[in-house]
Amino acid sequence: MSDKTFKTYDELIDILTERGISISTPDERDYAKNILSQTGYYNLINGYSKLFLDYSTNSYKEGATLYEIHALYQFDRVLRDIFFRYILRIETHVKNLIAHSFSGRYGHSSYLLYTNFNTNIRDAKAKITALIAEIQRQIASRTSDPSISHYLNTYGYIPLWVLNNILTFGTISKFYSLMKTPERQSVSRAFGILDNELDSELMYLSSVRNFCAHGNRLYCYRTKNPLLDTALHTAMHIPKNSKGEYLYGKRDLFAAMIAVKRLLSNNDYHRMSKEVFRALDTLSKKLNILSLDEILHEMGFPSNWMQLDAALNSAVQPTSED
Repeated sequence: MSDKTFKTYDELIDILTERGISISTPDERDYAKNILSQTGYYNLINGYSKLFLDYSTNSYKEGATLYEIHALYQFDRVLRDIFFRYILRIETHVKNLIAHSFSGRYGHSSYLLYTNFNTNIRDAKAKITALIAEIQRQIASRTSDPSISHYLNTYGYIPLWVLNNILTFGTISKFYSLMKTPERQSVSRAFGILDNELDSELMYLSSVRNFCAHGNRLYCYRTKNPLLDTALHTAMHIPKNSKGEYLYGKRDLFAAMIAVKRLLSNNDYHRMSKEVFRALDTLSKKLNILSLDEILHEMGFPSNWMQLDAALNSAVQPTSED
């Protein structure tokens, strides 16, 4: 296997033009150099050119431009920011509910005790001990934090409501999945949903949050671990495939949108959906060879999702309001 060789921006631009990207004028070439220097060839071209390629010829579709590829890149960046901000609100809410429920039952310092978790689940010993070890690791990595060191030095432990500030969303999602049923249900009732539904939604959103935090492509997000069926899937009359799985909202970004809708307050969700609307509208004005339906398909969104979303504003909603 031959090694990858360094290429200048001019050489990279030549590769793009040879494959069908229109870069013909000096201004277009300067624009291309500027964009590649800002984003990187790999991040932009390898990450966002899929929809622009004609796989029968291994070249770009006629009329493809760097401007349109970059517009999709910018849209994805805005999308990541939107999802990250609103998932963070859910994370804060859930962490506080878990700390209140768990500490109210077992006390502030009892989250490292094996027997305070659900020992009846499959592989309980391995899962619970792994969670406790991860919590201890995260504490050890933050002992220089003034709030952490204060409680350790003064009380010899860190209350769960303080520990929330350092535990990752993934860790708190695992924490919830291993809580005993009464404590899990006391948390899920705040959202008006079942505890197994909240478990699924937290795990799903923690993965999406990680994609956002690490700058991964979000618009085409896919996962092998599906979101549980919800009342919203039914209310939207989403069709199913031959295996009986909903075509949208199971393993895609639309599934994250459904989870967010169920866990955010009504007002927060309305603000978020409007931001997504605006981002799509901005992108649509920059599209030439792609259609908005193609973008929605990659996102896992039904083409009529805006109408569905509007119709469901009075349907199944979280119980909390801001």
